[in-house]
Amino acid sequence: MKNKKMTREEIAMIDIGSTDISKSNQKLLLVFFLLLMVSAMIIQIIWKEDNEHITNTNFHSETVSAEATSFFTSISNKNDKLLTNIKGFETGIEESSIYRKTLIPFMQAGLLNVFRTGNENAWVSKDNFYYKYSNQYLTQAGFLETQQLNKRAKEESIQPNPLKAILDFKEKLAKRNIQLVIVPAPPKAAVTLKNDQKLLNNASYNDFLKFLMQNDIAICDVFSLVEREKLEADSYLRYDTHWSPTVMNAVSKEIGKLLDSLNIPKGNTIYTKNKLTVSNYGDIVDMLTMEGKDNYFETQTVEIEQILEDNFLFKPSRQSDILFLGDSYANIYSLEAMNWGTSAGLSEHISMYMQKPVDRIQMNDAGAYVTRLSLSNELKRGKDRLEGKKVVVWEFAARELCFGDWKIVPMQLNEDYVSEFFVPEEKTSVTVTGIVSETSNVPIPNTVPYKDHVVSVHLTAMKDIGTGKELGESVVYLSSMKDNVWTAAARLRNGQKVTITLHDWNTFSDRYGAMNRSELQDDELSFADPCWGILKINNHKE
Repeated sequence: MKNKKMTREEIAMIDIGSTDISKSNQKLLLVFFLLLMVSAMIIQIIWKEDNEHITNTNFHSETVSAEATSFFTSISNKNDKLLTNIKGFETGIEESSIYRKTLIPFMQAGLLNVFRTGNENAWVSKDNFYYKYSNQYLTQAGFLETQQLNKRAKEESIQPNPLKAILDFKEKLAKRNIQLVIVPAPPKAAVTLKNDQKLLNNASYNDFLKFLMQNDIAICDVFSLVEREKLEADSYLRYDTHWSPTVMNAVSKEIGKLLDSLNIPKGNTIYTKNKLTVSNYGDIVDMLTMEGKDNYFETQTVEIEQILEDNFLFKPSRQSDILFLGDSYANIYSLEAMNWGTSAGLSEHISMYMQKPVDRIQMNDAGAYVTRLSLSNELKRGKDRLEGKKVVVWEFAARELCFGDWKIVPMQLNEDYVSEFFVPEEKTSVTVTGIVSETSNVPIPNTVPYKDHVVSVHLTAMKDIGTGKELGESVVYLSSMKDNVWTAAARLRNGQKVTITLHDWNTFSDRYGAMNRSELQDDELSFADPCWGILKINNHKE
């Protein structure tokens, strides 16, 4: 009888079982492994860079009234808070790791030089660098396909359908005789990687356009504009996510023409242009987490056109009949922190075309909902940001159609609003002690295309240090990341006692309002009047 032929798996198991490692090699490998593990702990303890935020983390959870909620809801809320704290604890460990800080830049430099490879978020090619989610917008399943919508709703617990949110917003604005203009900003790869006359796009984009047309929603189709005007050359910044000044200027004029077609009157403000050059690397280079960028990259220099009135930098006006909502594509030449200039962005150039200043809400990231939420919050606080408006221009990154949370946001003015949260009087400050009840999420540096971040904190049991007076609670915004480095505010944890100097938010909103900001999970807290906070650490303010 012939022997049965063995399978590959059986042969492999025999080979593995007969692998011979000498006792000396076994001991050597064991010692090496133990030394590696122990050295990591010892080095981390010696380094001890702000590790108090890890060792002193207090997994505090608020008591939930049984009268206000069921037992199971109470347990669920406490579990959610615990999971948030655990996630924050793990993130803190990861961010403070000396191995991470030392090895990642070294390894990334090797990957880039030898293999011309980026990382999870920064994708590298010969001529351009790309942001992961921008590229995936082009390759993902159609964002309006039923299977894709159901999958996102189930896995991400969000409202994934942009059509519902846009139509809802349009109908709410229409009740106040306000028109809506939509401006999706294409990802870089849609332009730079195209291989014929048509720009690359997601499979659902044409259906998206048809829906807008059927519902009389005006759109500035930047994809078609770039094709029609043949703007492909130098259309995007080489090492950055965003469009070039040339494309941005073309978009501003196209939006202006749309506003003309909607019978939005021009003003009589006289603006002038100030041309200057700016040089920078770009947000995708920052995501590569490499030290000594000038050793690997050359800066890119572009010409921008600042919009001036009487030789002063542009200022928006809340009295304008145009409200502009925008994300980082609007901020790129407007927000100084993005390092590509100031007073030269999309809203500034629209104002130039319309010969009058626009009102604007511009915030980096999450364009699917964050600017609408900001507008909604103002209305709920009794501040009618829509008063006198004839049109809302809503710009967002096209990738949001695939990855955004398209929340249905209320737009109702609350004329009887009375704040129960403490806010310092305008242009004054109060130093308080308080307990951190909740914090919003803070990204790990170099993992998002923005170098700065603002965290939201719910502060309770506050006391005025000077008078001892109890002040109740506040929602506080703090700088949590600057130039891709965490501040102490990024490490705040629930239950932690802190000392903070509080300021009126309006005093700081022009400087920090457009930065990438995360909101608290409790939607009711996001409606509260916020303060700007400066954290006091060991008698020093940060």
